[in-house]
Amino acid sequence: MKALFAAAVSLLALTAAAPAQEAYTFKYPSWMWEEGGVGPWNKDRVAAFEAANPNIKVEATLIPNTSYEQTITTQIAGGDVPDFMPAYTNMIAPMVDAGVLAPLDDCIAGSSFKDRILPSVSFAVIDGKTYGLPVTMSPQSLIYNKKLLDEAGVGIPTTVEEFVAAAKAVKEKTGQWGYVFPNDSNTLFTYIVSMQWIIGMGSDWSKPDGAITANDPRNVEAVTLIKSFLDDQISPKGLDANSVRTMFAEGKAAFMVDGPWVINQVANTNPDLLPEVGFEVMPTPTHAAVTGGAFYVVPEASPHKEDACKLLEVILDPTAQQHYLEDLLQIPGTKVEPSAEFLKTHAWVGKMAEIAAKYPGGIGYAPPGYAIQAPEFRQIAADNLARIYAGEVSVQQGLDDAQKALEDWSKSL
Repeated sequence: MKALFAAAVSLLALTAAAPAQEAYTFKYPSWMWEEGGVGPWNKDRVAAFEAANPNIKVEATLIPNTSYEQTITTQIAGGDVPDFMPAYTNMIAPMVDAGVLAPLDDCIAGSSFKDRILPSVSFAVIDGKTYGLPVTMSPQSLIYNKKLLDEAGVGIPTTVEEFVAAAKAVKEKTGQWGYVFPNDSNTLFTYIVSMQWIIGMGSDWSKPDGAITANDPRNVEAVTLIKSFLDDQISPKGLDANSVRTMFAEGKAAFMVDGPWVINQVANTNPDLLPEVGFEVMPTPTHAAVTGGAFYVVPEASPHKEDACKLLEVILDPTAQQHYLEDLLQIPGTKVEPSAEFLKTHAWVGKMAEIAAKYPGGIGYAPPGYAIQAPEFRQIAADNLARIYAGEVSVQQGLDDAQKALEDWSKSL
């Protein structure tokens, strides 16, 4: 990836120095343009930016979340460089290492939002320079449909054993899915689901010193658990992230482990279900809530960095950020205090904030010790998980194979 990005940066070095034209198109790709309430919120921000800068026309390009990282990587390497974009947390370190992103410190220093940025901005600070500003750092934890739990005669689980029993009861007594999660061929989401349970069991795929721990007994326990949901037909097979989120929003599943954007999807597409949906602590030993989030970044090769700073002012406006919390039901990138009236009808948001403060885990979807090489690491892990879920190998054998493959790969770095 480093070579890929570096080639693009070298190719476009002269472009970065080009002066902004009097009137031009400002490139802004994102996976969020058509997402529930998030899409309209972002479009409103763009409209406000264009109204204040009539010489600029924003080109809002939609790239699906399931292919966003790969598509952006390919486009930048081919010379199609955005002026501004969101980046998943896991993309930051590789892009900085490749010289793709511009530092935002001067932009921040002269901004109105510099004192309101969340502490999570530290994830995008590398070698003393800030390369991104938080879009959201909402935790992924247990989301449940209380209506289905009540119909099955079970409560909100607090342990893994209770979770399994509740999911089985829902499937047996209601005919709906007990637990839905993405398990198609998408590498990132396959890896994220494994993290949710592996870190929940107190382990991970690696350690900060680079030691590989793919076949740790706790990993075997976690992956065995995931596979059991598929084998026992408690969870549907072969669906992507968007499909399972839609399934939950339609009231066809009791549990998901995901972020608050799912509840926002319920609010927008099936509001009658919203009073039945809750957000709870993970029923795992560590209660870890995997936190991916995203950052606003500006490519180094963009000739329009000053205008990108102007757009950040519009996006991070206090009123807009308040709407992000109270209308989109997500933690925004700057400090916002929810109103008392809002909390009366959205008490679960307080639980989300509590989980975010107490149980953040797996930030950035990056294997410890391999933040820069995360895409390659995740691919090896996901390839072996796919073999396990397909029944080609046992859980133990698949993770032993992953252990060896990752160790061999790490020696080549």
